[in-house]
Amino acid sequence: MSFLNPEALLALILGSLYGAIFGAIPGLTATLAISLAIPILLFLGPQVALAALIGITATAIFAGDIGSVLVRMPGTPASAAYTEELHEVAQKRSPAFALGLSALPSAIGSLIGLGFLVVGSLGLVALAKQFSSFEYFWLVLLGIISGVLAVPSILKGALAFGLGMLLATIGYDPALGHPRFTFGQPNLLGGIDFIVALIAFFGVSEVLHHLLHKNHPPQAQTEGLRGRGIFRAYFQEAGQFCWKERGSLVRSSVLGTFVGFLPGAGSDIAAWISSNLRRMRGGRPEQVALDGTTANNAAVAGAWIPAMALGLPGDTLTAILLGMFLALGITPGPELFNKHGALVTQIYLAFFLVSVVVMPLGGYLSALIVQNLLRIPMRVLMGAVLGLCVVGAYAVNNNPFDLYLLAALGALGFMLRQGGFPLGLVVLGMVLGPLLEQHFMVSMIKTHWNLLSFFERPLALLLAFLNVVMVVAVLGFRRGWWASLRLPAEERA
Repeated sequence: MSFLNPEALLALILGSLYGAIFGAIPGLTATLAISLAIPILLFLGPQVALAALIGITATAIFAGDIGSVLVRMPGTPASAAYTEELHEVAQKRSPAFALGLSALPSAIGSLIGLGFLVVGSLGLVALAKQFSSFEYFWLVLLGIISGVLAVPSILKGALAFGLGMLLATIGYDPALGHPRFTFGQPNLLGGIDFIVALIAFFGVSEVLHHLLHKNHPPQAQTEGLRGRGIFRAYFQEAGQFCWKERGSLVRSSVLGTFVGFLPGAGSDIAAWISSNLRRMRGGRPEQVALDGTTANNAAVAGAWIPAMALGLPGDTLTAILLGMFLALGITPGPELFNKHGALVTQIYLAFFLVSVVVMPLGGYLSALIVQNLLRIPMRVLMGAVLGLCVVGAYAVNNNPFDLYLLAALGALGFMLRQGGFPLGLVVLGMVLGPLLEQHFMVSMIKTHWNLLSFFERPLALLLAFLNVVMVVAVLGFRRGWWASLRLPAEERA
């Protein structure tokens, strides 16, 4: 069966539309979209099913930025890494420019990630196979340090991250199996669902903020763009900015692909690391958003590298993918390339079409829709957002208790926002905190609590050294140490 047959193309288009809807609505994640689609896709054959899966995955990750542009609320966890910057760009420039700044770098990042996927990235895969719990501990710590040091107030950033990490400890201890901080509430034994917390912090707190301050969208958002104006802002202005930042596009794409193929990392961590690195370098909101969206989508293709070549999941989405491969009678790994070469080629073509056609066109259509949505009165729009928050939070687990958590965490997020604490770092704490604890506990248990074991492996020692270098470099930059070193001796005296 050729990939360019009507059935596969239709599956790619419908899957992309389905994924865009799930990505744009907070709470309806790409993982949920694929989980709901699997029972149907299993009966469509490998070529059609994989085409639909690629469309769902790629567009759901990209569409998470639509909520960030519209109401400062990310549709997917990965979009949370640069939500504030992307929303600020939409306010200062226009939603069309902001969506162009999301769609075009997403397409480029996806294409570069596809390039690594096609050539196999055998060297990177070999490096990933050398990672143990020690290396992953230092890698996660590197992401944490880059996030905390990137905000204006390091103290508030550290407190916000610590709060997120504390929230993530609720439930069963992953290493020892003991319940923690549940206060006798059975509904907390499974912990606080990350998606519910994300909706509360970025959705409910935003609604409360608008109710208190009675904010209205700036005129730049609701006026001045019609027809050709949207086209010019989306393609020409955003395209020109991307061309000026072409070096950043390549760098973020490579970084996103590398983080994406590491098992357990995925697009969430790729977006956080890339955007935080740009913040630490003093990047403008446009540059932070560009780096985040590029790495975000490059990681999607990067996660397929270990899944196809080694049969190892790069993230939750590829873990579901591997299960579907096996259900279809296909064994991922070398056998996939030896026995199903035509299918591998069709996977590459599907990624190419999504990157070149679906993302840019879908983003432009989103610009047209969002531009009209912004003409809706803010009180009506916020009411709709609150309704989507409630529906999305309940849909995650179908548990009414999550609605109580939604209200409590939303109020907490509102108070943190009023105090100037970065909500993004609370989310980062909930993402990276459990990973840091897991890799630390695994390392300690297998070495009988020998802390020196974190420095015995060469790769672990290198990553530990990078952590120290980052702390010294950032603190030195912020305190002006490096500038003082460049002064003549008599001026320093």
